[in-house]
Order: sequence, then C-alpha cells, then structure tokens
Amino acid sequence: MKKIVGCLAIGILFAGVVRGQEIQYSFSKERPLKYSFSIDGDVSYQYEGIPGQDFKVLSNGSFTLETIEDKGNFYSVRLTPTRTLVKLNDAVLEDITQQDTARSQIISTAVIEIGKNGEIIRTEEISPGILNLSQMLMVVPVFPEKLSLPWKQTVPAFSLPGVPMCNLKFTYQYISGKEDISKIKLFSNQRIREKRKDGDVDIQFTGLNSSKGEFLFDRGRGEIKSFEGTVELILKTVFQVPPGPEQKVPKQQSLPLTMRIKLNINLSATDR
Repeated sequence: MKKIVGCLAIGILFAGVVRGQEIQYSFSKERPLKYSFSIDGDVSYQYEGIPGQDFKVLSNGSFTLETIEDKGNFYSVRLTPTRTLVKLNDAVLEDITQQDTARSQIISTAVIEIGKNGEIIRTEEISPGILNLSQMLMVVPVFPEKLSLPWKQTVPAFSLPGVPMCNLKFTYQYISGKEDISKIKLFSNQRIREKRKDGDVDIQFTGLNSSKGEFLFDRGRGEIKSFEGTVELILKTVFQVPPGPEQKVPKQQSLPLTMRIKLNINLSATDR
C-alpha cells in the first residue's frame, strides 16, 4: 500500500512539473489581445516640515497588445492605450472615452519584448506619456519550470511622475483550475531597505510593500484573462544632497519624503 501511495505521489509531482513546462504565453499577429483596465486610489506625499499633499487618482480605458514579431523565445508586442480617462482629484487630465481611434497622450504607447514564460525583457516608449502601463506589466507572472511551490519575482523600479521608486518584490502561487483556467495569487510582505545613487544624490528607501492580487490565466490560449488586486506601499525616501560650494563646513543635507500609495487595479480581457 505504501508503495502504491508513493508511486501516486511521484506521479502527481511529475505531472505538476510537466504542466509547468507547458504553460507559456502566446501572441499572434492575427489575433491582437484587447483589455479594459481601471486604476483608482489614493497617493499622498509629505516632505519633512512641509504640509502633505493628498491626491485621488483615477485612470481607466482600454489597451491593445498587437504582435509585431515572433522571435522564437520571445515576442515583440506594441501596447496602444485608447478610450482613456485620467483624473487627478477633480481635474480631468484626459477624456477620450468616446473616441474610437484616438491614442492617449497621457498614457504611453510602447513596445514590449516579452518571453514565452512571461518575462518582460525590454520596454520602449514610442509615444511617451506621464503614465507607462508597459512598466506595470512587469508584475505579470513569469512561469518557472516547476509550479508546485510559490516563487518570487522582483519588479524593477518603475517611474512615477517626479518621484523615484525602489524595486518591489512579490510572491506568486499557482493554483491549477478547471476548463484551462488557472489562478495565480500575488502577495507581498516586503520590508523595504534599499540604497541608490542618482548622480551626486544618495537615495535611501525604507518602508513596507503589502500588495496582493489574483490573476486568471487561460492555459489553452496562453494569455491572461484578468487581474484584480491592490498595490499598497508605505515608503520613506531620504535624499542625501551634497554640500553647496558656499558652505563653510561641508555637510550633506537630508530631504526626507514619506509617500503612501494605495491603488486598486483591475484588468479584464475584452471581446477579440
């Protein structure tokens, strides 16, 4: 009996490994992928000794992923945002929700090189904007060969207008589902400690990343069906500025910035 149970356990584990190797992203020139998206929440900034600023942000619309070229191990894909609405507090920065062919001037059109395992190899803005969705797509699951255990990914620092960001770390857990639809859970309890140099300025990050979410992945089509989650960060950034030439006693000056971000993000595939 023990031998039978042992063989079954090995068989299940081996099947999990095989499934992990088979799961990959697929893009086609004949079938562009179309998604609706929504990002809304709160962002606050406060420099030490200065009253803080609170913002409500909202961005929604659609984007298309068109395959430019299949390069074997990876694809070259163009991301084009359309029908977008962007608001900051009560100010409407862009509203082209009623225009079918207009491209967003606030959200970048970009070219993405993405591996068949989901790794974002490179992004390039071809029509720059304030927001760059292609950087945010770096959070998509990069499938390892074995899916039986949770895995970790580091998302390189993406740009927020006027504010430097640190690298973010996430844990992913794959849950096989029925009818070719799998769940991939995303979560983070990252204690942030990072240092970086930008020219003559030293930047130190401390804080907490407590984000979470869930992807639905269509294994048959090789594409993400949806994502729903919350990005939540408490981040303190200290800028160490070198002394000016007029200072008699050379001493670095510190400029601390505390930032809180809570953004609800929804992504859903639409009719092809």
